[in-house]
Amino acid sequence: MAYPWGMRRRWLYRCAGLALAAATAMTGAGVAQESLGDIARKIRAGKEDGTPSATDKTGAKRQSAAANSDVNATMTLLSERDEAAYATRVKTQLEQEHFKVLDDAAAADRFGKTRFPGGGWRLHTFYAAVESAREKAPGTEAEWADTLDRLKRWSVQRPESVTARVALAHAYLNYAWQARGTGNDASVTPEGRRLFNERIKLAEEELLGIHPNCPEWYYVMLQLGRAKGWEAADLTDLAQKAAAFEPEFYYSYQEVALGLMPQWRGKEGDVEKFTEASANAVGGKAGDILYWQITQSILSNRDVGNTLQHLSWSRAMLGYQALVAQYGVTPVRQNQLALMAARFGDYMVADDTLTQIGDHWDPATWGTREYFDKIKTWARTTAVPFRNMIEAYKAVNANVATPEGQKYDSLIAREFSNRYARAVKDCSGAATGPSPTMLIMLVNGKGAVQQMMVVPETASDACLRPKLEKAAFSPPPRPEYWVRVSLAAKP
Repeated sequence: MAYPWGMRRRWLYRCAGLALAAATAMTGAGVAQESLGDIARKIRAGKEDGTPSATDKTGAKRQSAAANSDVNATMTLLSERDEAAYATRVKTQLEQEHFKVLDDAAAADRFGKTRFPGGGWRLHTFYAAVESAREKAPGTEAEWADTLDRLKRWSVQRPESVTARVALAHAYLNYAWQARGTGNDASVTPEGRRLFNERIKLAEEELLGIHPNCPEWYYVMLQLGRAKGWEAADLTDLAQKAAAFEPEFYYSYQEVALGLMPQWRGKEGDVEKFTEASANAVGGKAGDILYWQITQSILSNRDVGNTLQHLSWSRAMLGYQALVAQYGVTPVRQNQLALMAARFGDYMVADDTLTQIGDHWDPATWGTREYFDKIKTWARTTAVPFRNMIEAYKAVNANVATPEGQKYDSLIAREFSNRYARAVKDCSGAATGPSPTMLIMLVNGKGAVQQMMVVPETASDACLRPKLEKAAFSPPPRPEYWVRVSLAAKP
């Protein structure tokens, strides 16, 4: 159910209050930490004593001011609805080393399972904002050192924070891939492989050192498993544990699907089976949404997408429709839909969606403007003739539904057969591809042919069209009149 933002914001604030009052249960594994309630009680105790020192008063005021500042910063994060702005705010809090604010915001979003418009999990965006040296990896060694040092300070200062440890583990994993590179094994240098293995081990130590009470923990561990070369059975086993912990955290499923590609440890058909089984296990509209999310993530990869043959476009579309009904339409989701439609060859959906998108293309979806424009041109040039044919069909059906139309339809059939039967037979015999089975023609007030379409649209009319360019028939009931002529042989 989608809630109005005002109601949802009040609910988020209440979640934030719970997170701030009980952060131990939300961010760690049982290590006590001072809550706002603890701070308030200490301040009250000082006032009730009757003889507080000036130092105590000053310290209490500073503590209270710091606590209020943290609460305000947390509430600002939780009330941010724009995903990019939210990520920027999170990065700023990390740069300023406001670790409690980060822990409390992540805890509230983890507890509330909150989403951005379009359905993206806020918690996942949070981690994406803190785990890399910069928005577009690879970063420099100095940038990586700065990011890793800051994440280490976070985990040291707040040892109960699962958020800090998961973020640090993911940062080590990203750092490992930078050392290795994304090419095949033959392209990896000995030094790159050594650093890769060394950093992978650091990531693994961070993850295994904490209780997996965060859905992102499973997501990072699945990435780690793929990097270490786990077998498909091991990946799917951990995926089941991830689904049991949080069945709708779709990022984990997306990672498993990637690991099941033949390029990694999977076999032909593994991804399709996993996608269907996972969606069925969740069930209902949530299952359809999951089917969309997994399929979209795989087919958005231009290197692997064309290897999948048995994913269901109809179910993916159901998932997309359920997703936007619950979380709303966003430009990113529209771009993803257009790309998916192109992948499945649905030029009608692709053209409709690209028309809505206009010039607001998403680089993360398309990769390059050149590819976006290429798909846009393909969709338009393919869809427009089909739309024209649909409109022509409608006009023909409307004409033959009238008495005068039925009479003219019979007249055209006789005239065409008498004048062009031999041409149709000769062209059918000489055709190297499919032959037309029907013609749809637009004739003017004098009966001259103005437009001609062949059915099926894949048929070749290179032979027949020149013979009919100057064709003329009896005048129609009115100008600009659509008629059809069957070319199929009688049974």
